[in-house]
Amino acid sequence: MKDLEAMDCDEIEITTLENVVVAMKRTMNAMELIRAAEGLKNLSEELIVHLASVCGRCDDCSYCERFEEYDEIVVPDYLLEEAGIPIDAKLCAYTEEDSGKVVVVEADYDYDIADVPQFVIDIFEISGICIRELEERLMMDDIVYGE
Repeated sequence: MKDLEAMDCDEIEITTLENVVVAMKRTMNAMELIRAAEGLKNLSEELIVHLASVCGRCDDCSYCERFEEYDEIVVPDYLLEEAGIPIDAKLCAYTEEDSGKVVVVEADYDYDIADVPQFVIDIFEISGICIRELEERLMMDDIVYGE
């Protein structure tokens, strides 16, 4: 709140993004807008650095070595409907031992590496951060920020 008082303005604009609220002056000159954008960029970088520190460096795991793109499972809509699986559901697949069958089911998690923006994956790969650890945290829905 102290920062809001220091903003020296009568009107504040509230912008909501997914999982965040931003309070800004309703009117800004060019330099104020530049500084606001720079502050948001810096916050974004700090959040990515925090996530990277939670995931840790890759110890040359085979997952990260051969990771290029996520594997997308594509099943025709009519088969999903017949199986009672929503058309937009996240899917996972496994094999039944010695049967020669591949079984596709609705995933029991909400997020995986396919949901991560490419710029985050690029930063992690360049920095040597473990992509597999990131995917594990996504699939397990782990709390990675705050308490």
